[in-house]
Amino acid sequence: MISEPVPASPEGKARRRVGVVVRRRLRAYRMDLAKYYRRDCVLPDFLIIGAMKSGTTTLFHMLRQHPGFLPPLAKELQYFHQPRNFRRGEAWYRAHFPRQSQFDAARAQLGYRPVTGEATPAMSAPGYARHAAALVPHARLMVTLRNPVDRAWSHYQHMRRNMLPEKLDFGSALAREQDWYARGLELTTDNFATLGPRLHKLGYVKRGQYAEQIEEWLRHFPREQFLFLNFDAWKSEPVAAATRIAEHLGLPAHSFQAAAANTGGYGKAMPEQCREYLTEHFRPWNARLFNLLGEDWGWPCQLQ
Repeated sequence: MISEPVPASPEGKARRRVGVVVRRRLRAYRMDLAKYYRRDCVLPDFLIIGAMKSGTTTLFHMLRQHPGFLPPLAKELQYFHQPRNFRRGEAWYRAHFPRQSQFDAARAQLGYRPVTGEATPAMSAPGYARHAAALVPHARLMVTLRNPVDRAWSHYQHMRRNMLPEKLDFGSALAREQDWYARGLELTTDNFATLGPRLHKLGYVKRGQYAEQIEEWLRHFPREQFLFLNFDAWKSEPVAAATRIAEHLGLPAHSFQAAAANTGGYGKAMPEQCREYLTEHFRPWNARLFNLLGEDWGWPCQLQ
C-alpha cells in the first residue's frame, strides 16, 4: 500500500525557497568569478576588519562613492579566517579584485593611484590577523567599534532573524556563552567540524572584548597602518567618517553623500538585567581598549 505524501509545512516550503535562491545566486557568483579567476588580479590595499554590527557596511558602501575606489566582487570575502575559503588559495582571493590592467587604466584616467579592498568584520577570529599579515603586510586597516553593550544586543537581534535563528532569550544566550567559554569550548580553526552549529550562537560577549583582538592585530601590523573609528560618534555624521577613511588611504578629497548607518534598531529594548551585567563585564575591557588607543571614548570603564 502506497502512503499519501505528507504535505510540506509552511516552514519547510520557506526553507526550500531560500535554498533555491541561495543556490541560484551562488551559481551566478561562481560564473562571474570564473571569468576573472585566471586573470592577473591585484591584492587589496585595505581591509575593514570590524567590528561586526558597528557600521562596517555603511562605511564600505560610502567608500564606493569615491572614484578612486575599485570595489571587489563582494564586500565580505571571508578568506583569511574561513578554512574552506583559505584552502582555495591566493589565486581564489585575488580573483575577487580588479585586474592589473583595470587598475592601470583607472590610474591613468584619474591621475592618481586608486585603491581596492574588502570588509570582512571578523577581527576576533583566530588566524585572521596572522594570515592577512602574511599576504598583505602593507594593507591599511580600518576598525570601527561600537559600545560593546549595544553591539551585543544588536548582534543578538540580528541572529534572531538569521536563517538558523537564535532560540534562546538574551539572558540565556549570554549565560550559555559564558558557560561554553568557561569550559574552554572556544572557536578555533582546529575544531572546524563544530564551527557551523556554533557560529550563529557564540560571540555576543567575546566579539566586544576589543582590546584582546586589537592586541593580536598589533602583533602582526604596525600601529600606523590602523585607523580606529568610534561608531557611537560617527553614526550621525557618516560623511566625516568616510572622509577620514579616504585620507587614511591616501585618496584625494571627495564630496561624499550621507548614508544612514545601520544601527541595528530592531524595536525592542534590551532587558535591564542584561544591560547591567554587560556594562559591568565590559568595564575592564573598555579601560584596556582606551589605554591602547590613548583616548577615552566615554563608555563605562575602570580606568587604570
